[in-house]
Amino acid sequence: MVARVLEGLDVWKVYGKTVAVAGVTIGINKGETKVIIGPSGSGKSTLLRCLGLLERPTKGRILFEGTDVYASKLDLSKLRAKIGFVFQDPSLFRHLTALDNVKLGLRRVLGLSEDEARRKALEALRLVRMEEWADHYPAQLSGGQQQRVGIARAIAMDPDIIIFDEPTASLDIELKWEVIEVMRDLAKRGTTMLVATHELHFAREVADEIIFMDHGKIVEVAPPEEFFKRPKTERARRFMARLLGGVTGW
Repeated sequence: MVARVLEGLDVWKVYGKTVAVAGVTIGINKGETKVIIGPSGSGKSTLLRCLGLLERPTKGRILFEGTDVYASKLDLSKLRAKIGFVFQDPSLFRHLTALDNVKLGLRRVLGLSEDEARRKALEALRLVRMEEWADHYPAQLSGGQQQRVGIARAIAMDPDIIIFDEPTASLDIELKWEVIEVMRDLAKRGTTMLVATHELHFAREVADEIIFMDHGKIVEVAPPEEFFKRPKTERARRFMARLLGGVTGW
């Protein structure tokens, strides 16, 4: 039986009168890459923050490796260390080098020794092709390089899953491909990933499943080839037509 790493059951998130996520059920198994797409404001980021234990759902359950997170006595801070999260903005500490940014969680959260933290941080930077930039500060790095350090920071913690929230949204076309290549490599290595993105080529090539969201709900779920060639719902067809400029059969 395939191990389910993370699951949301009937998840709702409401802010005042605004329903950001409306009764979503979603799960991801070990080794899978699932990609969430949808228009801006569809609830993708809020759903990911709930699944990543950064926000508590208004209603519904979050299960981590089969255990109901909020109904148990599990230590949330320890659980969060098992869920890597890569944001649109890596928000690196400006006064720390790339290496020290990656080392920080290893030292403070996992309590590793300086030598062990340095070894793991350098290994993570090597995986994202940033080892030679280890001693550089964020101001000396491009946006794509900073995001790769952000990914290294997540990888170094040995998480059971990495959640990516539009990791290339703020990058120009050339820099975003640096990040996408790293994410491709992670998928090939069998890293469990849940990704919100508008990068359709990445989604088609890497995803095991496409999840289309709109108005806080999951509208359609399908394998990439099926979704991109023959979306079943009218809403998904209109979304794809707008992104692709009306091109069909992409």
